[in-house]
Amino acid sequence: MSVSRVWERLEALVAARFAAETHVRDSAHDLAHVLRVAGHARVIGEAEGADVEVCVAAAWLHDLVYLPKNHPDASETAARAAALIPELALEADAGLDDRVGEIQTAVAEHSFSRGLRASTLESAVLQDADRLDAIGAIGIARCFATGGSFGGALWHADDPFAKGGRALDDKAFSLDHFERKLLRLAPEMNTAAGRAMAAVREETMAAFLSALRSELRGV
Repeated sequence: MSVSRVWERLEALVAARFAAETHVRDSAHDLAHVLRVAGHARVIGEAEGADVEVCVAAAWLHDLVYLPKNHPDASETAARAAALIPELALEADAGLDDRVGEIQTAVAEHSFSRGLRASTLESAVLQDADRLDAIGAIGIARCFATGGSFGGALWHADDPFAKGGRALDDKAFSLDHFERKLLRLAPEMNTAAGRAMAAVREETMAAFLSALRSELRGV
């Protein structure tokens, strides 16, 4: 089956599942996020010579299970999503039955919070694709949207950049998430294609942080 056909069938399946969810996802982890990750996975997978159908399938299925980022079990969502994949691959009828294990591996390993290294090329592609959406202009927007969804402040009022020795707390202050995670992503990309795409977004974040420092000094 072609990549386009895999894309079409899984997009329809995931859209239907998201629409049927009884909980409300934050806007950083909605269907639009999944669509962007699938697009990145296709581009990076093609550039790196990976099995693009597996990369795209894993991208569409990587966020099937949602918990707010401040939930104590949030780091388990990737493993829970991976456990659903055999059933969903069969339901999608996308010709992926012989590669379910590869898709599960990529999904189980993609989460930054779990700290797992990619064990396959397709897993590396998914990690890069998902992390690309966490940086750059879109990543900045998603960072503050996520923090706002559980009542976090934009930044610490007296020490926004944590230069006074306070401990970083990205659940309380969204700006802390840059040091805790976002500024670490570009240097740690797995693939050459991922690194090239991330470098541009890293510059966008650096410009934003520079502008924010300047504006806060003015205040």
